[in-house]
Amino acid sequence: MYRYFCAILLSACLFFLPCCSGKKANNLQFNVYMPPSFDDFFEEIIPLEGTPNSQNPIWDVSDIDISYIQQNRKLIAFTFDDSPAKTLENIFAVFAEYNENNPDCKATATLFVNGGLVTEDSIQTLHAANALGFELGNHTQSHLDLTTLPNEELHAEIDTTDAILSKIDGKKQHLLRPPFGFINDAVKAQTSAPIINWNVDTMDWSKVSAEEIYHSVYDRVSSGAIVLMHDGYPNTVEALKRLLPDLKNAGYQIVSVSALAKAHGCTLKNGGEYVRLRKR
Repeated sequence: MYRYFCAILLSACLFFLPCCSGKKANNLQFNVYMPPSFDDFFEEIIPLEGTPNSQNPIWDVSDIDISYIQQNRKLIAFTFDDSPAKTLENIFAVFAEYNENNPDCKATATLFVNGGLVTEDSIQTLHAANALGFELGNHTQSHLDLTTLPNEELHAEIDTTDAILSKIDGKKQHLLRPPFGFINDAVKAQTSAPIINWNVDTMDWSKVSAEEIYHSVYDRVSSGAIVLMHDGYPNTVEALKRLLPDLKNAGYQIVSVSALAKAHGCTLKNGGEYVRLRKR
């Protein structure tokens, strides 16, 4: 499996998608792009001021590629919190091996990134994720309970990570996964992106086994489900090795949150909370 990640990382380092590219990663079409040095990368980051959601209420998914999705399949979204952790490369390897063997039913996911975890080493992993078609989401800068923060600190937690991610994927704002899933009316009012929680929780952070993680997903998912996992746990990686092919055999395709919303015709509103995206 290691050879799959080596190939991924090499390709991503040489062929990152530029921010303005209209090419689709799922079609494996890349433009040559050399990212800035790590120091320059962070020197250029300026937090982006949040836009009140009342001014721009609808989340734009027009640029999301769903050409790889089989419309006759039941779609679910896999999400990984606390990215980028050390085992993220192992998750890439599982997806890469599965996609190589199943070109008719490609799988991808949404990575919710903690800005404070982005380092000189992990930044390259996020570039690789973006180039491979994984969606990058915002899991705040410091993983604080947003419901306890004054508005200025709340915006700083979100905007700083948005600015980091913007240097990777060119998007000004990103789907928000609030730490612990905690939100209230104040958070909703101040958030200028959809708030993505979940309806299937693997509890993988609690040292459950790979078998338990597997069954927490396979036995409970239905079309439109949003599954919560984390990229820092080896048992999650082991469970994925079974989940990807077994869910395909059960009629499912695994996609990112934005792809799920677009394919199912679900309008995402900025400041709205979503735990499932059923087909309209």
